[in-house]
Amino acid sequence: MSITLKITVAAAMAAMLCHFSASAYDFESNGLYYSRISGKNAEVKVDKRLAADGENTYKGVYIIPEQVTADGKTYTVTAIADSAFSKSQATEVQIPNTVTTIGESAFAYDEALTSITLPTGLKAISKTMLAGTGITSVLVPEGVTTVGYGAFQSCPSLHTVMLPSTLTFIDAYGFNNCHSLAEIYSAAAKPPTATGWAIFIGLQNIDLIVPASAVSAYEADGVWGDKATFNVYPSEDVSLSMTLSGTPYGSNWTRLALGNNFGYKIYRGTDLIAVTAADNYYFPITAQNVDYTIVPTNMLADGDPLTFSVAPAAVGTVEADRHPAVWASSGIIFISGDNYGTWTRVYDVYGNLFYARR
Repeated sequence: MSITLKITVAAAMAAMLCHFSASAYDFESNGLYYSRISGKNAEVKVDKRLAADGENTYKGVYIIPEQVTADGKTYTVTAIADSAFSKSQATEVQIPNTVTTIGESAFAYDEALTSITLPTGLKAISKTMLAGTGITSVLVPEGVTTVGYGAFQSCPSLHTVMLPSTLTFIDAYGFNNCHSLAEIYSAAAKPPTATGWAIFIGLQNIDLIVPASAVSAYEADGVWGDKATFNVYPSEDVSLSMTLSGTPYGSNWTRLALGNNFGYKIYRGTDLIAVTAADNYYFPITAQNVDYTIVPTNMLADGDPLTFSVAPAAVGTVEADRHPAVWASSGIIFISGDNYGTWTRVYDVYGNLFYARR
């Protein structure tokens, strides 16, 4: 019996690229542009391929890899350059833990950017790093000691901020003009020094949640104790009822919906691989099933852990002989030919049977 089957799938469009300048970056890989910063490391650079107006053409979701290969050599991605995504249309950015430095204005005035996962090895939030973006929640990871000048200023949708116990200093204009800011979780036992100059100018009735033992210290602080700006509360338990739902993202990733203005610690085994308040987190699809532990957190307390499993891709190889042939064209998968009475089966990326016939 001869069969013909077509299955609609998401397809990625490839475009011919016109390089702006050989000096702007050293190489490109999977839509990101890099410069070598040592014999073994690389940093993500701005994408200015349109020389006419210098437009930054990054657009959509970017999952920055830990390593990238060019000219037969592998580099570890350790930095994001100044203004790399500034004024672009990147919507979500997931940064690996190999990155320890994010440059000034790296995402500034990317109004399309709604969520970001910062690396666990970061030590500072640089000057105007996320100013003018569309982020709604942000978790600053443990280890960060400073929030730079204007780092989050003019973020109109920013609602929730989670600050680590290691934070000691917030520079001027740090959260200026963030009029949707409703809650700040600060895990620092000692109130971080804030310059007092336009840090939270014009903002009112922000719930400030701090360690129970530090409430009086925050209330006595010249900036944090401003009752017109802050309502200081002791730390609270984390209780979050949610169902983990993963969906395919391309052929190599599974996207897990998070959100809820909460932070999340993500473990593989006992290894902490991410802390994030992003709307989504992207897990690689590998050859083996991998279980992850997802722990809701507000930086002061953790909720009950949840388990999330990422299944391997169902199709390892496709071979064509006298049995049905398989090919793809314009976002359509075609299966055609005589199956000689044997079963023809199609599985999705989670190993679920999608189609069967003989």
